[in-house]
Amino acid sequence: MFLGDKGRPTEYKTQRLNFDIIIDNERMTLHKLSTKLGFFSIVYAGRIREIETIYDTDGNLLTSAGLLIRKKTFPERTYFSLVRISSVSTGQDREKKSFLGECEPNDQPSDFPVQIADEINNVFNNLFTINLVDVVKHCKPYIRMEVGGNRYRVVSGTGYEAEIEFESVLARNAKNGRKEKVRIFSLKLPLIAGYEKERQQILDAIDRYCKELDLLTRNRFEICQALTKDRVPKENPEVLKQAKGKKKDKKKNNREEQEGQEE
Repeated sequence: MFLGDKGRPTEYKTQRLNFDIIIDNERMTLHKLSTKLGFFSIVYAGRIREIETIYDTDGNLLTSAGLLIRKKTFPERTYFSLVRISSVSTGQDREKKSFLGECEPNDQPSDFPVQIADEINNVFNNLFTINLVDVVKHCKPYIRMEVGGNRYRVVSGTGYEAEIEFESVLARNAKNGRKEKVRIFSLKLPLIAGYEKERQQILDAIDRYCKELDLLTRNRFEICQALTKDRVPKENPEVLKQAKGKKKDKKKNNREEQEGQEE
């Protein structure tokens, strides 16, 4: 059973943007933002300790449809949520999230197939014609992301508060066993009416002065999925050499045959 709703993870809708870290110098980036955001304070908010697991079927039925069954585990809580990803490549309004509820760290989607299937139908407006309960029962861990790093609060004098994170992510693809590490700078901006100016000031400062950060259109799952996907096997050099030799011999034979016919 779910443990119930012990408080939503966020009170407001949040725009989350991810950046590739081209030059990994956390102190330098913080100094730039502190200098250029004159009416803002940047305060250390603690270490990041989080595990995010995405579940799917063997054929990746859900993630290929833009739906993530996600379990997030923190030291103090664990909860399931659904994320619907649109095809629009913008950070704002690209994801629609639905909070399912608290659970135990070892719980799996197959422990709550009816509740999760009902919520999937709500998110997709009952567009699925397949048996979603059966689909959820067959979901297994797909991408597991162990996230560490540092979190900071960006607070303006008007009361607006955003969050930045320097994340170190260890991603593991449960289907092929591949592991990869990646550094991500993430920016979380609450979409609160009346604070559009403050939100834009933070975005402008990063865009103009933090050239070591490169904006990504992918979310964390998509980044880790791309990093850990099956690699295309490289051709054996000897095989390529033999193939080129055969191709050259074939051309030579064709040329000789043509010359013989002309004679």
